[in-house]
Amino acid sequence: MELGSNFSSLGFFIFVIALFIISGTGVPGSPDSASAQTPAPSTSTEIKPVIDPVADKLLKEMGAVLARAKAFTVSADINFDRLMPSGLLIKYAGTVDLTVQRPDKVYASFVGDLQDRKIWYTSGEITVLDTENGFYGALPTPKTIEATMDFLMRDYGMTIPLADILSADPYKAFITNAVAGVVVGESTINNKSCTHLAFVQKYIDWQIWISDGADKLPCKLVINYKTVPGSPQYSAEFSHWSINPSIDPSVFKAEIPAEAVKIDFLKVQGTAK
Repeated sequence: MELGSNFSSLGFFIFVIALFIISGTGVPGSPDSASAQTPAPSTSTEIKPVIDPVADKLLKEMGAVLARAKAFTVSADINFDRLMPSGLLIKYAGTVDLTVQRPDKVYASFVGDLQDRKIWYTSGEITVLDTENGFYGALPTPKTIEATMDFLMRDYGMTIPLADILSADPYKAFITNAVAGVVVGESTINNKSCTHLAFVQKYIDWQIWISDGADKLPCKLVINYKTVPGSPQYSAEFSHWSINPSIDPSVFKAEIPAEAVKIDFLKVQGTAK
């Protein structure tokens, strides 16, 4: 799972409405691919992943279900901590409704304690509307969801905790950088029986609950930013999954009020204009 090492301010929270984006400094990239040659004896202190085979199997099954989906809709109840200068963690909440059509369409609405937003992404452009304050922005992007997520991270300094469910290879996106993983036990979430898994990475720990039914879909995800003071958390509890539904194309067409004021997105320092 490629996640930031810093649970940052909500300045970039404008994108969280659809892709559940949280801005932050990036963690080091994925480990280099293993060499095809037989390695010589080494004194390296590199940690070899220790993943429970049962946990790995369940994560693979979930990833396969999501990877096969050409389209899906889902709702999620979001809770996240904001670290105050005093060190106090304030918990905020919101609800996301997400519609995805691979490879190049996303619509989402976010209603939360801090702000309400809508976002449309369609093959080459992302549009964000601040429904409370009457501002919107439109930004040219790559022509696929996958490439756009990379673009936002690179040029706008954003990591995307829940973007793993949007990835073309969700299993790889989740398991990347994990050094340990276990099966915790069984839980009931939204009246569904789910298996609880827990994983460890260098900068974060994360837990995921996967449905025991044939669908093998995520029930809940919790991320703990353990290297940040106060160890803030981000959680998403999923509901109303629908895989490969019929979607009206008009869903992905941005609807901007005539009185809305257009603003620009700011790039991170050091990126090309």
